[in-house]
Amino acid sequence: MNLKRMTPAIAALAAVGLLVSSCSSDSGSDPSENAATGDPIKVGQIAPIEAPGLGSAAYAAGMVASVDAFNDRGGVNGRPLELIQCDSMGDPNKEVDCANKMVSEGAVATLADFTPVSSEASSKILLDAGIARIGLNPVNMADFTATNVYTPFSGSLLNLYGMIDMLVAQGKTKLSLMRPDLPVTAQLVGLLTPAVQAKGAEIVNDVAVGTGATDYTQFIAAAERNGAQGVIMALGAADANPIAQSFEQLGSKLTFALGSAGFSQADLQDLGTFATSSTYTGPTPAASSSTDDFPGLKDFLADMEKSGKDELGRENLNGDAMNPWLTVRAFGEVAKDLKDVNKNTVMQGFENAKALDMAGLVPAWTPSAVEPFGIFQRVSNSMMYRMTFDGDVVITDPVQYDLRNPTA
Repeated sequence: MNLKRMTPAIAALAAVGLLVSSCSSDSGSDPSENAATGDPIKVGQIAPIEAPGLGSAAYAAGMVASVDAFNDRGGVNGRPLELIQCDSMGDPNKEVDCANKMVSEGAVATLADFTPVSSEASSKILLDAGIARIGLNPVNMADFTATNVYTPFSGSLLNLYGMIDMLVAQGKTKLSLMRPDLPVTAQLVGLLTPAVQAKGAEIVNDVAVGTGATDYTQFIAAAERNGAQGVIMALGAADANPIAQSFEQLGSKLTFALGSAGFSQADLQDLGTFATSSTYTGPTPAASSSTDDFPGLKDFLADMEKSGKDELGRENLNGDAMNPWLTVRAFGEVAKDLKDVNKNTVMQGFENAKALDMAGLVPAWTPSAVEPFGIFQRVSNSMMYRMTFDGDVVITDPVQYDLRNPTA
């Protein structure tokens, strides 16, 4: 299998589902009184902000809100972060242009990048320039091999592995894959089959959902064939409504596994029994989860609410929303101990960092502690969350599971 050709497929899937110390808040004072006013530190983000099928406007807005809140609390020892945000528009040439922009404008690191359409070229430009990519949303094999990538997030490919675990843990061993009808996504069956077989299961149906389809009952019917019990759903919110309607129309008994990255609380509230009978997984808790179980959610939600943007309201935040916030947090934890903050010291700082506090939302993170996981050469966090939807909010089980284990 030519994994390089997987880029367009993973790009499609990435739309699915892809602050303490210097970062901490002081409830006894107005954060603006502590706002950073020193010499700015340039950091960048590359993302397809306005792009059909890949648009990440809320993700990009979350980064702006995270940086603003971080700066209001004092930034890095009084120095604010200056965000260079570049919209690749889902165009491979523009994505390369954005990588070059980070170099020419002096970014010391990029934070929570999402580069699904030209991963190898973008990665090489930043690697050659010695710029660390912190909190990248990995969607291509190049993202799992580049030595300048430090990320505690599993990304879209490993989310699919997580879905397999969720289904097998429920006794669903005959699985259907439901995916976009694209030539390259046909390779997903081959990519996922070893992981499925390792769990004692099999993919019995490969269901390609065409763009512009009007009758979704055919896809539910196709997914039910050959005794299938569960569905790995490699589709996002755009297809969820017609799938949910067809699911209820046919009275289907299939269990669907979805990546939390593709769905917000608001997305799920109109999907009826499809949403409540499905199961969800992701590397971070859902935004609507209990703040008793996840106290770190309080600070995250407060920073998003402070932005005043509707898309950053709790009900509209999807499973990727915490990535930028946690990335800014991690950058702050490392940068505050650097005598001079530049691209070289940041890279070395992340190499040396140990057990970074991630607000209890992901495990304490040692960025350089990477290990191979199957075909993925550099993975530093293989822990995932299980989630359910009760018809109102997404509930996250605080006990994580490890993708490396034989069973979930």
